[in-house]
Amino acid sequence: MNFEHEILLAYHTRDDDPIGGDGKGWVTNFYRFLSTLVEQVSGKPVVIKLVNEGDSHIDLYNNSSVLVPILSKNFLSNPTLINGVNLFASSARENNTLQMDGLSRLFKVIKFPIDVDEYLPDYSDILSYDFYQIDSLTGEPQEFRRFFGNEAERSYWMKMVDMAYDIHQIQKKLKEFTTSNPAPAAEFPRDKTIYLANSGVDMIIQRDIVKRELIRHGYKVLPDQSLPKEIHALESVVKKDLESCCISIHLIGEDYGYSPRGSELSVVDIQNKIASDYTMLMHEKNKSGETSDKFSRLIWLSPDLKNVSERQKIFIEDLKTDAATLDEAEVLQIPLQELKSIIREELVTGGRFKAKEVQQDNQLPDEGNIIYLICDQLDLKASEPMADFLKRKGYNVVTSMFSGELMDLRYLHQENLRRCDASLIYFGKSSEDWIRTKLQDLLKAPGFGRTKPMRATAIFAEDKSKLQNQNIQLTRTMVLGGESFAPEHLEPFLTKLKN
Repeated sequence: MNFEHEILLAYHTRDDDPIGGDGKGWVTNFYRFLSTLVEQVSGKPVVIKLVNEGDSHIDLYNNSSVLVPILSKNFLSNPTLINGVNLFASSARENNTLQMDGLSRLFKVIKFPIDVDEYLPDYSDILSYDFYQIDSLTGEPQEFRRFFGNEAERSYWMKMVDMAYDIHQIQKKLKEFTTSNPAPAAEFPRDKTIYLANSGVDMIIQRDIVKRELIRHGYKVLPDQSLPKEIHALESVVKKDLESCCISIHLIGEDYGYSPRGSELSVVDIQNKIASDYTMLMHEKNKSGETSDKFSRLIWLSPDLKNVSERQKIFIEDLKTDAATLDEAEVLQIPLQELKSIIREELVTGGRFKAKEVQQDNQLPDEGNIIYLICDQLDLKASEPMADFLKRKGYNVVTSMFSGELMDLRYLHQENLRRCDASLIYFGKSSEDWIRTKLQDLLKAPGFGRTKPMRATAIFAEDKSKLQNQNIQLTRTMVLGGESFAPEHLEPFLTKLKN
């Protein structure tokens, strides 16, 4: 199977009207940038053939290994260009090469939001490459008119790099297919397959960053096709994809997301609910010994949430409550760079499913009345009198650590929860989100390997009015407090611990 053209770039001439001061159009710039990046990725010169509505020769489409149509209102309303896409796809399908191992020879570039599926319904399952940005203030889509700058570098260029990489990959697969002994399709093991759920429009850049890093480290990322727009078909595809994965990752921002036909819930919400149900199913199967395959969920909340709608607030609270009931689910509200470290650690070490030894000076005692005193760094100084009092009473006190690698601190926290006899949370200057997270950790202690219930759990709150959290009852945590610590405040806690 020999092709005259490596890459065919199809466009409507009106989409290449001059922009800016250099007289070059959108398509001309795209062509120039794509040529450079594909050449850098492949390590050899690349020839991209341009075709517009004035070219209708069948051989242009039949003799190209890859088709990149710049889809716009002008393009999709032109019969000649639509016919060219169909000719290319028909030829590729005859050879069973339109889609290979999750990649497609048809690269749908969307210059500005438009319902492409209305014009090209036969290719709705093929992923698109969205080359536009969403205005953070108005939520309105905007065409890229400037190709250099902070926003462009984060969105336009990341998408362009991904596309160049994917073009190189599909051309390699196509070359293997055409040899006399084509290489078998790569089988991705379950522990190398990740479900990265779709996100709202404000998290598209962050999702692309995570996806690109996972792929570069050799992981397969699902979904690898566009999700159906109808609820029942969507649910079926999501469930099938999850069965191939060892973990699902959900990035949550301010945008709730769009709703598929037949549902009032957004795609973001639906994927999370299905992943939650699947996590519970796998938990039960592991518990009964039916399978040893592990599955977990990481839910990332953007630390920069500001303009959140009431619906999104409810969704986020439901996420936190749901995650608190599942040992295999964790909600994180940390910088994206830290999230990437945690994802990597989860995949490399087995995360919460494998104990990690952390060597440090303040090791947990092997036996005795171990009290884990948990506090935020803001309350470290204020909690010191409490720690000193407990030590004088003869208890082994271990405290929260704040220096060291993020992953080490996280696993040390889990190890403390696994082995302590009692936990005591000091709640002073920290936020309600912080105390909610710590209470969720108490609920998840069995997931960290804890085999027996804690003898006592308590919160010492400087201001009890800040405690409005249902997990207090779920964890049977007693609430103690006062404006400043006094030994008599801990009497109920120590009495329960002794008994």
